[in-house]
Amino acid sequence: MKRKPFVPFKLPLSEDVVNQMRFLRELIEANKAMVEYQTMLRHSKLHPRFLLRPIMLKEAVQSTKIEGTQVTLDEVMETEAQSRKANSDVREALNYYEALVAGMDALKELPISTRLFKQLHRILLSNDVRGSHRSPGEFRRVQNFLGPEGCTMETATYIPPEPHLVNEYMSNLEKYIHEPNDDYDELVRVAIIHAQFETIHPFLDGNGRIGRILIPLYLYSKGVIDYPNFFVSDVLERDKHKYYRYLNDTRYKGDWTQWIQFFLQCVHLQAKQNVRLIQKVNNLYEEDLEKASALVNSHNIRTVVNVMFQHPIFTANMMAELTGLPEATVRRYLNRFEEQQLIFSDGRMRSKTYYYYNLLDQLR
Repeated sequence: MKRKPFVPFKLPLSEDVVNQMRFLRELIEANKAMVEYQTMLRHSKLHPRFLLRPIMLKEAVQSTKIEGTQVTLDEVMETEAQSRKANSDVREALNYYEALVAGMDALKELPISTRLFKQLHRILLSNDVRGSHRSPGEFRRVQNFLGPEGCTMETATYIPPEPHLVNEYMSNLEKYIHEPNDDYDELVRVAIIHAQFETIHPFLDGNGRIGRILIPLYLYSKGVIDYPNFFVSDVLERDKHKYYRYLNDTRYKGDWTQWIQFFLQCVHLQAKQNVRLIQKVNNLYEEDLEKASALVNSHNIRTVVNVMFQHPIFTANMMAELTGLPEATVRRYLNRFEEQQLIFSDGRMRSKTYYYYNLLDQLR
């Protein structure tokens, strides 16, 4: 018998399908960890915007890894610092980062909407990356299916809704985002929203990445987080087969409980991981600012160290541009830092690249 495209439920889901009492413990733990994370950010010695960029780049690397790219955080930062042409995997990660930034900026003027999804998708598939020929910024007009490489529609693990239904389901999702009409916690809602987006699979390519960008944008738009800097791809990448399995079970088994439990556990783990990272980075900032100030007696040192936390791989030219200091002054500071092993370099005579490993080691 020929397999047919899936026909999802419209949102909101009934309480028979999603009962918060079934995952109350996970929900309480996830919310508690999120409050701890937000409190830690608010009282951080280092302003959250200094950490936002490296954390977003890490998210870009982890999210694209789920899709099969082979790229590291160092490679992405080196490509930016050296202004060199990115290879395809690095370009995918940079596109993801740029889509994240565009999403954050757009939320100042635009609600989460079909228009926003299409705008982010266009950025994601720009610059001739894999999938760039697959209708960037447009919902699909043909049937697609998911599964291992080489699979057919008959052997696919999942067949999304027919293309003529995509607009209808995306309109329903958009309405739910703004008027949920249920009593669920926002963390439960974002689990439902992410799963529903992946189930609709509105684009020919890049659905997973857009769906994961949606998570921090939604939580930020609802005031759950102060900055759109809470990402779960790091945890999901470690358990990606479980992630795909539980998403599929919401479709073919109607098992939303297992998926939401898993998602809340990921939120809890990621929030705890973020708390530990901020604690370590705060301590590092205090220690290395003190070291740098002892090495160079200048009121500009805090500015230089702040840039090192935003761009832990950099060149002297880049540092001069970002701090507004003369390049000769910057080189003098960096030579002193390198002598005392606060930073390291690739040893080149021209266009030397510097590495602030104290921070990179915490981010990796």
